[in-house]
Amino acid sequence: MTIPTTIRSLLSLLRSILLRSDGGDANISKHSQALFETTKRLLAEVVNEGLVDATIGGSKNDPYLYLHSRLPATKNDRKWLKVGLQPGTVLETRDGKVAAVVRPDSLQQPVVISNGGGEEEELDPGTLFQFLSPWLVEDADEDILNEIALELGNSARNQETWLDIGEAQKILSLDDRSAAWERALIYGHPSHPYHRLCYAQPPLQQIQPSDIPEMLTPRLAFLSVPRTDLRVTGAFEATIQPLLNKLEIPSTSADRVVVPCLSRQLPSVHQRFPNAVVLKTVDNVADAQASMRTLTLRPEYDFGYHLKLSLACQITSALRTITPWTTCGGPVQTALLEKFLPTDLWVFREVAAVSGAQDNFADAKHLSCILRDDLESRADANNERLVIAAALAQQPYNNTRSYAKIIYNLRTTTDKQSWLRTYVTRLFTLVLPPLARYGIGLEAHGQNLVARICRKTGEVKGFAVRDFGGVRMHVPTLKKFGVNFDSLPPGGATLTEDLHNVWSKVHHALVQNHVGLIVSALGLERDGGWGIVREVLGGVLEQEKKGMGREVAEYFMQDTMPFKCFLRMRMEGKYRDYVEREVPNVLLMDSPRWEEVLRSYEPTLHYT
Repeated sequence: MTIPTTIRSLLSLLRSILLRSDGGDANISKHSQALFETTKRLLAEVVNEGLVDATIGGSKNDPYLYLHSRLPATKNDRKWLKVGLQPGTVLETRDGKVAAVVRPDSLQQPVVISNGGGEEEELDPGTLFQFLSPWLVEDADEDILNEIALELGNSARNQETWLDIGEAQKILSLDDRSAAWERALIYGHPSHPYHRLCYAQPPLQQIQPSDIPEMLTPRLAFLSVPRTDLRVTGAFEATIQPLLNKLEIPSTSADRVVVPCLSRQLPSVHQRFPNAVVLKTVDNVADAQASMRTLTLRPEYDFGYHLKLSLACQITSALRTITPWTTCGGPVQTALLEKFLPTDLWVFREVAAVSGAQDNFADAKHLSCILRDDLESRADANNERLVIAAALAQQPYNNTRSYAKIIYNLRTTTDKQSWLRTYVTRLFTLVLPPLARYGIGLEAHGQNLVARICRKTGEVKGFAVRDFGGVRMHVPTLKKFGVNFDSLPPGGATLTEDLHNVWSKVHHALVQNHVGLIVSALGLERDGGWGIVREVLGGVLEQEKKGMGREVAEYFMQDTMPFKCFLRMRMEGKYRDYVEREVPNVLLMDSPRWEEVLRSYEPTLHYT
């Protein structure tokens, strides 16, 4: 039965009202919510990567984003897909097609597909991707497209379990410790369609949604491994010994090393390390952080380090094993960052590590452990709470207000703008000077930066940086300051001769991701938010007289900037390389240049 247009419009408007009420998504089933969380990321991503053409249709009160094939149309080709737009969403167009980046949160149900003969609603991202697949045959072969459809389904199924987890959580406050804040990211990556993907690589047993709660409090195995099978970095054995004593792990001979790993990882370890022997397994001693493979030990064990462990599972876009590049490079990068970063930008020091000794890093990476500082006691001594920065942009389950709004009671536009100015001033003052002075580009997205918030005043006093695999260091600049990289294995991704490569990665992580999410979560994308960001960024970089502040500012203010193409990278098997598309620079939104930027914009792809 075809529903009359006027009735469809009323139903869509009613759905919008329900979604934006204080009850959040309570009026839509959890299953539908989970499907759409993945679907809205998928649909935004195919538009942003230029995989489809997008236009605006519907009415002022019932607007839709229409997706069409880029391939030449045939006379009988009347296929399209449309998805609702949130009230108040503004998407710039050029020649009738959407030209600016679409944020997933700008989209809302319903999603409607037309096969040429009729229309039907569909929320399942795998089904929708199969509908889109004939439009993508020039970009990937059929087998890969089918795999992507399955992976999207995995992401959506896992999201439903995460909604269950979120429903059971209380609304957090600054009384809650960092481990609780790591669990606040119930929706995963903000824009990747694989935001909740968790796909095990053989010989690991495939992970089911019902396994996720166990992964949050995982079982640990402690192995005895021949010393000759390992690369040991730093004082690994001495540092981990107090934990081994507390857990009563049996000792081993001098020619062997005790190495912890996730019990789920054991099949992969035994396949590549046949001489490893399990000494003991333990439960309920640690909680997984947002990355799922880094663990915070429970306070009663009084162990001052996190355990970062290999897990042969694809979580979002990458296999979460740890290469010797990372284990060997951690202490070196730690020393560099502590030397060159501002004092209020703390470093989660990577003090020691172990990984496989194989020349083939593809095998060596399956048994790795990094001992990383747990900064909770240091924060407690300052009366600070450590809050993963991405959590500030997250909404608790069935709540339409982000944690930034909740913690700081932000109600009016003026309140939100004032808080945003304070936040980005603190953030940019700490992250941008090392970039301009030393060529150190931190991967400063919201999962790798942890906010240090005063428990008494709520002031963001600083940040702490962690996970150095995404850091980019400009070798020529740092060599001028006496830095020597000879101790690092060759071929690592963190070192580069290309200064613009460093700047681009920071723009993506810091501006597009971290700050973009905060601006969006505050509802300030069209209400002065980007103007505040531009003003603060320009002011901070202008002060860098001795470095390259002006050059960095000019680069950040370019008309277009690279946008990471997650799906194209998957289609082309380039997770270790980058496929990027030039898109209008979101930093310029609402600036006097914005219309000119859109008029002159020419989309191009880059492969690095």
